[in-house]
Amino acid sequence: MRLLTASLLALLPFTGYTQTNSMSLPVYRPGVAVSVHGGTAGFGVGLSKSIVRQVAVRAGVNRFTYNGTLKSGKDTDELQLGFDYTINLSSVNLLADYYPFKRAGFRITAGAYYNLNEITFFGKPTKDVRFNDVVFTIDQVGTVDGKANFNRIAPYAGIGWGHPFLRNRLKFMADLGVFYQQSPQLAFNTTGMLEPSSDQGPIIENNLKPLKYYPIVSIGFSYNLIPTRF
Repeated sequence: MRLLTASLLALLPFTGYTQTNSMSLPVYRPGVAVSVHGGTAGFGVGLSKSIVRQVAVRAGVNRFTYNGTLKSGKDTDELQLGFDYTINLSSVNLLADYYPFKRAGFRITAGAYYNLNEITFFGKPTKDVRFNDVVFTIDQVGTVDGKANFNRIAPYAGIGWGHPFLRNRLKFMADLGVFYQQSPQLAFNTTGMLEPSSDQGPIIENNLKPLKYYPIVSIGFSYNLIPTRF
């Protein structure tokens, strides 16, 4: 009996340590969280679901449109083209987050984007063109218009900060990563004197190859809707 009592007393410090160590973990509130965010993929909303303390999944939609203009060459060039272009950012993502540290919001993320990003453009000369004392009007020189789009499924890998299901219900969220959308596929049409250049598509596509790796930088906020405290 004395031996049993001594053994129990010896185990008490370890039992107390285990309970204290467990209770020191941040409050875990599994549930569903909504989020708003903005970044290089556009502005969007998302939905997160907790799986266990260190794993969560989320889905989101992103959208943004930007219109701009640019010119090729210099104003002193005989032929200078002016372009109007539109960048349409549109995507849906499905991501899994792994939190290696139970007390921190740092996460490792992997998943995929359904990528609807595209670039459209229309170009024409900024002025009449003089060649061997012959003047060709803007309409005679012609126009060029086209579209560049990308592979629909784009794998994603990245890191981030913010755990929607630890501590407070309102959390700051940040992501940094890249998705692989492959090289853009270009289709364009030319008219007038520019028509012979319609076979330059493969050359332009080759110049656009660096776009196959698209960087993702995003910040936002999440709010845990239906937490259950653990």
